[in-house]
Amino acid sequence: MELELVNLKKTYGMIQALKGINYRFEKGIYGILGANGAGKSTMINLITDNISRDKDGGEILYNGKDILKLGKEFRKLIGYMPQQQGFYEDFSPKTFLSYMAEVKGLKGKNVKNQIDELLDIVNLKNVANKRIGGFSGGMRQRVLLAQALLGNPKILILDEPTAGLDPKERIGIRNYIAELSNDKIILFATHVVSDIECIADKVIIIKNGELIAQGTPMQMIESVSGKVGEINCSLEDVAQLQGKYSVGNLRQRKNGLGLRIVSDKLPKEAHIIEDSIDLEDVYLYYFG
Repeated sequence: MELELVNLKKTYGMIQALKGINYRFEKGIYGILGANGAGKSTMINLITDNISRDKDGGEILYNGKDILKLGKEFRKLIGYMPQQQGFYEDFSPKTFLSYMAEVKGLKGKNVKNQIDELLDIVNLKNVANKRIGGFSGGMRQRVLLAQALLGNPKILILDEPTAGLDPKERIGIRNYIAELSNDKIILFATHVVSDIECIADKVIIIKNGELIAQGTPMQMIESVSGKVGEINCSLEDVAQLQGKYSVGNLRQRKNGLGLRIVSDKLPKEAHIIEDSIDLEDVYLYYFG
């Protein structure tokens, strides 16, 4: 099973949202990192065929065949969780999932059982027949995740799937997604780095419509070795340092405040960090 992007481009008026992305996805979890407007959602919408491809916009191939030629055959393989989706406010989660099963052409006795199982997985079993109109943002997110999993799709595409979830919900959903990766291609687009740090097999970073870095989480971490430091400072110093470097969180230390800095050239007074670099530092290096 293979999904390949070949010179993928997309232009909106005068804005080139994607500038020629080339990448091959196989089974596993791919963390797609990028700031808002980087091109993540545009790439996803092209893969799901929710927006039209430009005439010279490259190709998207599934097992060597263009997905536009595969048509419905390809769309049946996809489970997609968008960032936002409108609901009929009077629908319950169970009604909504039943409706989406019909839209996806899922039939048979197993559909009802699968809906019950998915509602349990996303911790909505107790409100399965309640109005979605009364749900919080996080609960709506969990409904969207459940519908993406309907039909056991081969390609699971998640666009900011943990937005609005509390820490406990986020960990539970993240761990469940990790369990699904043995027989699926999972694209997990986010700007919340901790969501993919421990579960992604590969990480790709998109900035200004271009794929600028890729590799395993460890390879990405090693790529910023020697570029991460910490400097003792006061709160008054932070604003000045922000103007010169990509800065992370302040940490309380025995001798005062420690400010994380990521840069190709660290200040002389910075203590170089080697043993606790993480993907947050990688993200900060590219987007700080």
